[in-house]
Amino acid sequence: MSRLDDDILVSALTLPGTHDSAAYKTSWPFVQTQKLNILQQLDEGIRYFDFRCGIRDDIVEMVHGISVLGITLELVLDTMYLWLLAHSSEALIVQIKQDRKAERSTVHFSHAIAQLLDPKSERWRTANTTPTLGELRGKIQLFRRFEGPSLHAYGIDVTQWQDNPIRPFTIYAKEMRITIQDHYSFPDPEPLPDLIVKKGGDVSELLNQAATNQEAGHWYINFTSAFEFNVYYQIPPREIAVGGWWVFKWEDGINLRLRAFLRDHKGKRRFGIVAMDFPESGPNDLITALIRSNSKHERQAPSILRLAVVLILLSLFVVASSYVPGHSGLWCPTLLHACSHVDSTAQSPG
Repeated sequence: MSRLDDDILVSALTLPGTHDSAAYKTSWPFVQTQKLNILQQLDEGIRYFDFRCGIRDDIVEMVHGISVLGITLELVLDTMYLWLLAHSSEALIVQIKQDRKAERSTVHFSHAIAQLLDPKSERWRTANTTPTLGELRGKIQLFRRFEGPSLHAYGIDVTQWQDNPIRPFTIYAKEMRITIQDHYSFPDPEPLPDLIVKKGGDVSELLNQAATNQEAGHWYINFTSAFEFNVYYQIPPREIAVGGWWVFKWEDGINLRLRAFLRDHKGKRRFGIVAMDFPESGPNDLITALIRSNSKHERQAPSILRLAVVLILLSLFVVASSYVPGHSGLWCPTLLHACSHVDSTAQSPG
C-alpha cells in the first residue's frame, strides 16, 4: 500500500481477505478455513479479517459457530498491533461478529469489545464513514457486526448482514453502500463439480460488478467460501477452495478459478474485498495477483523488463567493440575477433 496515493478511498481498492480468519488452529474439516495464522496472513498480504467471536466468563474468544477455537481476541489483536508498528504504511479492516450467545458473563458483548479496543484507540478507526487510505495508514477500520447500546456511530455498521442469501444484497449505512455476496450453502444437494461452478458464478458476478462500477465510495465484499453437509454429500470448505477428486477426475477449486479470472482481467481494476478460504493453497500467487490489480502498471512491467535487458546487452556490445582504421571504416567487435582474419591477411606475404 505504500505506493498508493493517500487520497484514494479504501473502498476503491482491491483488498485480499480471509473468511473466518482465526479458524486455523483446529483440524476438523468443517471448522477449519485457514492454514496460516494471523501473522502469516498479514505477511502474505491479507488486509481484511473476518473475526467471529463469543464471550465466555467475560473473555472474548474466537469461535466458528459452535466451535471454540482456543484463542482470544485480545491475543489476535496484539499480533496485529505489533505488525502495524513495523508496517505503518499499511491499513487493515477488521469485521467483528458476535457468533454465539454469551456464557457465564457479566459484561455485554459490545462493552467487552470496547474494553479491548479503547486501550489501543490510536490503532483503531471507529468512525462510521469510508476512510481514505491516508486516514487509515497504520490503523484498523472496524466493521461492526454486533449490536449494543449507544453504538450508532461505532464503526461501519453491517448488522443488517443477511445470512446465506441467494443473491448479493446491499447495506445502506451513513451515506454509503456496501454490496455483499455471502452465499455459502445451497438448498439442494450438489455434487462437488456443480457446487464449485455455482459458487464460482456468484463470485465472478460480484467481481464484475465491482470492476465496472465507477462509484469509488461503493464497498464490495465478496466471500469465496462455501461448504455442503447433508445425507448425500459432505464437502468441507477446503475442497471448495482448493479442489478435489470427483469420479476419478480432479475438479479445480475456487482459488484456481479466481486466479484464472484475474489473469483474464489484467490491469488496474477495483474488485473490492475478496474474503477467501485457504488463499495460499492452489495458485501460489493468488494474493499477489489481487494486490496487483490496484496498480495500472501491471501489464507494462514485463515489456519494460525485456527492453531494459536488450539495452544493457546492446551497451555491452558497443563497449566491447573497437574501431580499427584501415578496414573500410568498419566497427570490429574485439570480443568476437571480427578483424583478426583481416589482420592476418594483411600481414601474410603476397
